[in-house]
Amino acid sequence: MTDLRQVFMPCVINTEREKTELGVVTREEDAWAVLRAFFARAEDTDCISATIDVWEVDYVGENPRTELAELSRRPCPICERSSFWSEMGEANFRGEKQSTSGRCYRLECSAWVEPNNIEIGRFDCGWPAAQWTKRVESFNLGIRGLVEMRGAVTASGRRRRSTMSKELMEDL
Repeated sequence: MTDLRQVFMPCVINTEREKTELGVVTREEDAWAVLRAFFARAEDTDCISATIDVWEVDYVGENPRTELAELSRRPCPICERSSFWSEMGEANFRGEKQSTSGRCYRLECSAWVEPNNIEIGRFDCGWPAAQWTKRVESFNLGIRGLVEMRGAVTASGRRRRSTMSKELMEDL
């Protein structure tokens, strides 16, 4: 019996729905690293989504490709900049994706929402730059929690805590 080998292909998709492959790697971690490197300079591009496809090597039959992750470009709940915000999750019986975790890939923000590892059915959200975290009951409440974190900083009149330069902070 032989094991099926897999290769991972990180891709970005522009506004014309043209897919650009960024490489082919044998480890999932490397595919994520390639996408994160692209995201660091993606703000000035016309890319609107990204995927990581998994291809089975030495596979005979239909559908040798599986989409591991899909990331969409949208405003981050914290920094409000156009960022790639991943929302991963399983599809329900209607084929609609039920988000289970999300992350802003802008280094100066890095806001996140993910399932709690200990309490099943609970979610954690956080904003590393402000050193804030919160526990909530659903993914959507996690997004709301991030918006509330941003609102608390804005309403207090305090500047956001960050190691970013003054010029970058003013752009947020």
